[in-house]
Amino acid sequence: MNKININNFDFLRVVFATTVALSHLIRLSEVEMFQSYGMLFNARLAIDGFFVISGFLIAKSYENSKTPKEYIFKRVRRIVPAYAFLVLFCAVSFCLISKNSVENYFLSGQFWKYLGANLTFQNYIEPCLPGVFENNAICAVNGALWTIKVEEAFYLLVPFFYFIIKFKKSNIYVLSIIVYLISITYFNYFVSIDMYRIAKQLPGALAFFVMGIMLYKNFDFFQKWKHYIILPCLVLFFIEQYLFKTYILKPIVFGFMVFYIAYNFKWLNNFGKYGDFTYGIYIYHFPVIQIFVYFKLFNKYDPIIISLVVFLIVLILAVLSWYILELRYLSKSRRERQKIII
Repeated sequence: MNKININNFDFLRVVFATTVALSHLIRLSEVEMFQSYGMLFNARLAIDGFFVISGFLIAKSYENSKTPKEYIFKRVRRIVPAYAFLVLFCAVSFCLISKNSVENYFLSGQFWKYLGANLTFQNYIEPCLPGVFENNAICAVNGALWTIKVEEAFYLLVPFFYFIIKFKKSNIYVLSIIVYLISITYFNYFVSIDMYRIAKQLPGALAFFVMGIMLYKNFDFFQKWKHYIILPCLVLFFIEQYLFKTYILKPIVFGFMVFYIAYNFKWLNNFGKYGDFTYGIYIYHFPVIQIFVYFKLFNKYDPIIISLVVFLIVLILAVLSWYILELRYLSKSRRERQKIII
């Protein structure tokens, strides 16, 4: 297990976050020349990759925590500061671009509903602010935040998962199989009745998270046999994803593909040496794109140049967020580890 911390998870998370951002840019900008490239940036697959990595790293974090309380505090410090800042900043500053007067904006029930829903990770309750982005493709201020509540649910489920294993004497593999089957059954049922928006929520997303936990718990085995396992996984993934479009073994095979990339290609090991900007890229890109769409900048100027400007701004925000908001709230050991990497 001594090699478990030498990996490419930082690289993968940046790839996944950028994929989601590009997918949203194509959809929100509605630039005709971009639409044919939408299939190249599969946001759902990128999010599934995030869930696999979360399962792996969160299980590791829980086992390395002295108490469940310490574990929960670490998770809160990692997620909440930048998230709360973003929600509050958008809620207050977007009065400047609202169709409503400033007074009506802040007195609107929609404003307070948005604030309450988003600060408690229930973004689906009210994704829009009064009079903001009404002429955009969608009015949502930040449509990427729905996954944060799923991540938070994962964090809370891990102690319960370990409690059942430890005190109820349940076999971890039996429990994981049960959770996996419930997850894929839930997902396939709601997809079959054309309710994908519900299917992708919990427990539909749990299969990828559980696969991440299994990869962590059996790290030595998968590390030893990874070169033999990867080819069947690639074949099965291609069959499910592109031929039959099914969702049965996909969390397993795609999860292992993520693991394989994470523990090969050593030249990517220090990708995050200057900081972990993934979270910032993920949570800031959507409102930045929405602002550019609101001002019709994709229509007025070269959309490629505008897209580059968007991503430059998002990267700057992610870097500032890491050093000003995120890093200072991490555990002392995590901050020390960042200094060593640099």
